[in-house]
Amino acid sequence: MMKLNKLRLALLALPATALVMSFNKGRKPAEPLFVYEGKDYKPGDTVFGYKSYTKLVVGDNDAPLLLGVPHDGVAVGEPEIPETGTTGRDINTLPLAFEIAANFKSATKKRPWIVINTIARKRVDPNTFPNEVDKRYTSPEAKATYLSYHSLLAAARAQMAAAQKSGRGALFLDLHGQAHSYQTPQSYLSVSGKTLSSKFIDQTELGYGLSNYAISQSDDYLNKLADSSSIAAIAKANPNVPFSELIRGPYSFGGLLEAQKVVAVPGTNIKTLDANEALFGTDASGVAKKRPYFNGGYCTRKYGTVVLGSTVGFADNISAIQAETPGITVRNNDAIRSVAGERFSRAIIAFINKWYGYQYPIK
Repeated sequence: MMKLNKLRLALLALPATALVMSFNKGRKPAEPLFVYEGKDYKPGDTVFGYKSYTKLVVGDNDAPLLLGVPHDGVAVGEPEIPETGTTGRDINTLPLAFEIAANFKSATKKRPWIVINTIARKRVDPNTFPNEVDKRYTSPEAKATYLSYHSLLAAARAQMAAAQKSGRGALFLDLHGQAHSYQTPQSYLSVSGKTLSSKFIDQTELGYGLSNYAISQSDDYLNKLADSSSIAAIAKANPNVPFSELIRGPYSFGGLLEAQKVVAVPGTNIKTLDANEALFGTDASGVAKKRPYFNGGYCTRKYGTVVLGSTVGFADNISAIQAETPGITVRNNDAIRSVAGERFSRAIIAFINKWYGYQYPIK
């Protein structure tokens, strides 16, 4: 008993850190957070894919947000990867992603995951559908880069899915940039609150894998298409909510962006793709064109929760949305991105709080 008391007194005299080391001595170390190709990574580490052309910034294990940046690359590769596409870069979507991530971490204390392609889009486009890959990417370098991006994206998503298996769920937000334009300059509200004018359309286009035709139809029509969307899991978890509300209601992602002064399509203000000759011109037949809109590419369909269609997603609780952002109010410079990053982060947090049951503060 005398020896035991002396041991207790000795332990109490040790600093707290020494006590922890003493009690942990001999214990098996904790499993690494993220393992990729046999290497261990911690939150904040960068995983480098093929020749470092693709990258994954590791997030917290239970972080409910994954950001994709497939089209902001400028590298040509070594040896040079040939151009096989014609669509240009989504400029400044990478710094936008970092801005959103910083704001999200500040509010939630959770570090999001970010997957990045650094090769120019004309050379490698991760949104290429698999049935087009062999035809488009005859260069082994291009194909290896494409596969590397999807390997990193799939690995990050799998880690998140494992963490969320008994959890609330998570969101994959695929970030893009659009340069749709009006026939003539129109007024818009800048991030500083000034009324300015531009030919570029101030709208963030939210893609759910639904066709432009579907987005333009009635609520009754849209309500039947939940399983065809990249947010099918959210619809399934909320059977009493009409699916049209998830797409263009006040608590849709578009509606929540609108609450943060971001013009969104679809949303509560622009519910459908309106035809307007004065704004958008006419087609070859002289018919008024509809509002331009991107409905979501391969990554959104594949890494979301689509149930029906040629590209099927995953049977879990991680849904996906594609965000095609305008330059004039979201991406063009540091000042704009600073404001946009806060707005997007607030809308994301409001969205996952509403539909996944989190209780994160909105800062």
